[in-house]
Amino acid sequence: MTAALLSAEGLSFGWPGRPLFRHWSHAFGPGLTWVQGGNGSGKTTLLKLLAGALTPAAGTLRCRGIAAHEAPLDYRRQLFWSGAEPIAFGHLKPAEYFDFIAGLYPTLQPQALPGWVEALGLTPFLGRRIDQLSTGSGRKLGLCVALAVGTPVLLLDEPLAALDLRSARVVSQALAALADDGSRCCIVTSHEPLGSAEARAQRLDLDALLADGGYSR
Repeated sequence: MTAALLSAEGLSFGWPGRPLFRHWSHAFGPGLTWVQGGNGSGKTTLLKLLAGALTPAAGTLRCRGIAAHEAPLDYRRQLFWSGAEPIAFGHLKPAEYFDFIAGLYPTLQPQALPGWVEALGLTPFLGRRIDQLSTGSGRKLGLCVALAVGTPVLLLDEPLAALDLRSARVVSQALAALADDGSRCCIVTSHEPLGSAEARAQRLDLDALLADGGYSR
């Protein structure tokens, strides 16, 4: 049996008047997991919980055996979360942002960054500040880091949103490679088809969990 890289044990969380997860447990092994569900089903909330950006009401999160509540910094360095929110530190230029991330994540592969920058068409924008980039270019910058960061776990919230067709194809191919990687775990939400990665992805349907009593809207 393949060991889990990331696990939720008895996870509970909800918003005022709107409970979501109730004593929910799940183990994420290597490969690609596609989190699915209707609008408001908790997909983004789940990724934020796994990333440590939200604190569960109960339960334990572990990444490679490290408990989030016991060693939060060590836990967060085991995974990287890329969401739809604008990148912080908008006053930085992309190269400065890359250096900043390298200081946080020793696993970052700086030699891989130029290839992703070129593949996603970001080269003409390297001289601009992050807060001067379009929404699509900002998403591409975050994806360049995510695809080069090298953490054991990668959390991607709607990575294909706001991308042109060429860039979407590049990202879907990267997801397919992650699906076949036996040493890393990638968890993704997407309303868009995953292209070449789709057939390789494991599915986690949050709506279906209603039938098991482990999840509630």
